[in-house]
Amino acid sequence: MKAPIESGRAPRFGAQRIWAASLAAIAISAAAPALASAPEPDQADEQQDTGPANGEIVVTAQFRDQNLQDTPLAITAMTGDQLEARGQNSVADIAGQAPNVSLEKGEGQRGSGLIAYIRGIGQYNSAPFYEPGVGTYVDDVYIASMTGALFKLLDLDRVEVLRGPQGTLAGKNSVGGAIKLFSLKPKGDGSGYAEVTYGSFDRIEGRAAGDFALTDNMFVRINVAAKKEDGYVTRLDYGCLNPASGFPQLVGPGDGCKAGTAGGESYVAGRAALRWLPAENIEINISGDYTAERNDPGADMLAAITNQANVPPTAVAGIAIDSRFATGGTYTSYADFCNRLAYGGTGAYCFDPTNKADIWGIQGSVDVDLSDHFSVKAITSYRSFATYAPNDSDGTPIPLSNLQVGYHGNQFSQELRLNGEVADNLLFTLGGYYLRSFVNGDQRVDIQYINFLFFNDDDTTSKSKAGYAQVVWDPIPQLHLTGGLRYTKETKDYVFYRTEPNGASTPIPGLYGLQGIYRGNSWDYRGNISFDVNDDVMIYAQYATGFKGGGTNGQPFFPDQVYPFGPERIGTWEGGVKMSLLDRRLTLNSAVFYSDYTDIQLQALTCPPPSTPAPCAGPQNVGSAHIKGFEIELAAEPVDGLNIDATLAHLDFDYYAINNVPTMTLDMRAPFTPEWKASFGAQYKIPLGGGAGSITPRIDVTYQSDLYTDPVNTAFNRIAGRTLANARLTWDNPDRNWQLALEVTNLTDKYYYSNYIDNTTFTGSTYGYPGAPRRWALSVKRTF
Repeated sequence: MKAPIESGRAPRFGAQRIWAASLAAIAISAAAPALASAPEPDQADEQQDTGPANGEIVVTAQFRDQNLQDTPLAITAMTGDQLEARGQNSVADIAGQAPNVSLEKGEGQRGSGLIAYIRGIGQYNSAPFYEPGVGTYVDDVYIASMTGALFKLLDLDRVEVLRGPQGTLAGKNSVGGAIKLFSLKPKGDGSGYAEVTYGSFDRIEGRAAGDFALTDNMFVRINVAAKKEDGYVTRLDYGCLNPASGFPQLVGPGDGCKAGTAGGESYVAGRAALRWLPAENIEINISGDYTAERNDPGADMLAAITNQANVPPTAVAGIAIDSRFATGGTYTSYADFCNRLAYGGTGAYCFDPTNKADIWGIQGSVDVDLSDHFSVKAITSYRSFATYAPNDSDGTPIPLSNLQVGYHGNQFSQELRLNGEVADNLLFTLGGYYLRSFVNGDQRVDIQYINFLFFNDDDTTSKSKAGYAQVVWDPIPQLHLTGGLRYTKETKDYVFYRTEPNGASTPIPGLYGLQGIYRGNSWDYRGNISFDVNDDVMIYAQYATGFKGGGTNGQPFFPDQVYPFGPERIGTWEGGVKMSLLDRRLTLNSAVFYSDYTDIQLQALTCPPPSTPAPCAGPQNVGSAHIKGFEIELAAEPVDGLNIDATLAHLDFDYYAINNVPTMTLDMRAPFTPEWKASFGAQYKIPLGGGAGSITPRIDVTYQSDLYTDPVNTAFNRIAGRTLANARLTWDNPDRNWQLALEVTNLTDKYYYSNYIDNTTFTGSTYGYPGAPRRWALSVKRTF
């Protein structure tokens, strides 16, 4: 057994050192442009990547540069400038402008994780031994775990959201689609910026970047960020508020018996990138990044006692469990992360109420133009993460269920691609891919009401190998035929360890050293036909497949729950139209799709026979469904300075088979799958005249209909539909090197939930994660 998680997940440095280091890094980065001179203008023009003409966005979804409007796929692409104009700084923020995309922060016991769904397909448990259903990529490197995937949008060139299965080029686990983040490359032009922000809940944030030349063919870009923001949920000490209740007091009566907050952020992050052009036909890029988070616990609370008869037990130490502890509709919680009543025979203890994460990685890529018609690209990456997340799972001062969850893991990946052009009308891509990932789960689980008290120390090792090919043939200039094929072979090995908490040495019978083994493979393919009606209109149709790997239940409570489950698969028919009209002032893209989604992997609370049915927390193949829908995206500039964007999406998710889950019915919907989503955004640049610069007001409104957060849909895990609005007012000076921005999120101060945990069956309770209330922030930015 490894060291207890309390010590194993201690912060690596204190808050004062974090902030001192981050402020120093910001100062150094802001000054970096002066450290070396930029290339001469003619050199810079030759050595730098040029931006897309006329505001067009260049994407690389098919592993070659293409205009977004020429790419026969359903893609939402956003530039770094667009993200900044909307005030978006987290991966979860981009969902509003991407049709049929749902992204939420994986809070509670998962810590720094991401819940990602595209077209009704994804993964709502962000524990690292669960395979994602939406692939996440940073600079073409696949991120194997949703733990640690809630990336800060720092210094990005663009984001590409690919909807529909991407099994041919992206590979496994991009069943619903893929999210690809691309960082700005060093240019050596002496540019940079420094930005500071202050806002609600004592938000203090700083960002800076510098781009400079080391030599005439070697450039460096450094960017850093630091943020500290108090939580918007107040944790109250119930014993302090109610001295006669029988609960010990955790804090004194000062400050309203406040024990802490939940939902706050505190992190530092940095990235350094080196770009070297040793020859005209060779480009080498090396980068490293690091993020340290010391956040509040997740913003969760006991929303309601939904079934008093199911609350177990009815009293703890003579104190009844009832609706007095429910705080739904407010931004307060009685969670104390303690067992101060020494209930369950484990003795009194408290967890550190801090979500911690240390995430870092290094990667390198080499691009070589072998000739005018052939090029090769090699990408190598190593990434590591360590997270710690306490969870007061009952949301009360009564210790019914407390979890202390730690994960640490790493991954190594290597990809090699060959691109070629034959006879001026035939393009091809050949590639090979290798991934090895390791995850250790180091946890304390105290589910007191059913007497499940144990430490676990589980290891999961995965390997994946793949080869792929894609060919694009243009029999005539307007007609493009694409065919793709990929073969994937994967292995997963699990080792489970369980020991009792009373001495941390007695193994739980049958689960100490038990192993699980999975071996699988898959063929995926894609066929696409597109036709250029004219220079401004393109139509396309395609059929594509994808899969999510199978495995072994990674959260067994009993030996017979170490059961296997198979891969899930999808085949999707899709058709679309892309139009650029009115001299490119109007862009209108649309797509319709129909999917056959089989052997769907979801977490059910009842394990399949012959294993012990409950409690259960493992994935299984619950059934199959047909999914159909449509997506519309619009971008317009009706007059100079006025930009409008809008989306509309509909999704119909219909099960046609259910397997071994008696509580599920065919009329239920997949988790985090609203039937309707829409967005509208507009901004207008207003010149002030007299050398006063310009102001740009912007408004963004998003809507989604109701959804469910659990495969077994009930009224207790239904999130009502909502409309949210954000606003931003930006002033730029005439030289556009000073900027002042005021932003307000959740403009109408709407109270809503982003997630529910429906525990009605076992605890008679529902736990909710409220979204943040209205918040404001003021930023000052200096660009060099």
